[in-house]
Amino acid sequence: MTRVTAALALLVVAAAPASPAEQVEIASAAPLDHPLPSDWSFAFGGGALVHPSYPGAASTKILPLPFLDLRYRDRVFLSPISGLGVNLVAVPEGRLGVALLPDLGRTASSSDRLRGWGDIGAGADLKLFGQLHVVGPVAVLAGVRRQLGAGNGTVVDAGLTGTLPLRRWLIVSATGTVTWANARYTRSYFGVDAGQSAAALSHGLALPTFAAGAGLRDTSLALYAIVPVDQHWSVQSLARTEVLLGDAARGPLIERRLQLTFGGFLVYRL
Repeated sequence: MTRVTAALALLVVAAAPASPAEQVEIASAAPLDHPLPSDWSFAFGGGALVHPSYPGAASTKILPLPFLDLRYRDRVFLSPISGLGVNLVAVPEGRLGVALLPDLGRTASSSDRLRGWGDIGAGADLKLFGQLHVVGPVAVLAGVRRQLGAGNGTVVDAGLTGTLPLRRWLIVSATGTVTWANARYTRSYFGVDAGQSAAALSHGLALPTFAAGAGLRDTSLALYAIVPVDQHWSVQSLARTEVLLGDAARGPLIERRLQLTFGGFLVYRL
């Protein structure tokens, strides 16, 4: 995933229901001690996320992040992580929607292994997502993302998610997914062509060519906890583990298959 999707599954996670990061946000929208004053819901705050320097890296980066979530009823939503979207269908049994999300791509400065050739330009992701409740708090989710710019690839997510208020002061959400990526995506983020190999060698790094193909990209588990402090304030924390699969795990750029992301946020809801 890109840094934005990591930054989730990312605030991976104020997001709109349909993926790991998105399902987490449903919990953050849960009422605390008072009904919403109108059809609008707005929350803001800030925190930080610790995430891999790039997909497959052994090093990590600390990323300060704003927390912003604006939504109208259960239809329209906006946030830096979930982007701008609409739930076309929103019923108690499930939902179906579309969203446009930011995609920051990748920078060569993320790691010495990418130096001189590793840039992937920024763009946006057009996403179709769906969610269907099956048993109690457990729901099946799926999403298809088409990159507009960045790697110009396609990614498909599917999995299970659930949100459970364990106590009045604790809400926990868990989401497990499997992700598939097409060849264009895996070539962009995990492949190394002859020109890139030569550029790496000119910077003193021997990096063999690698033709990455379509297939499973990763499997992940994300946990999100929300602790309401009062009617407006809450503390929210995220922990996500991801295991790279297939060609995403076999390429010469991969230093570590197991990728960890965690962070915390202080949030104020109007």
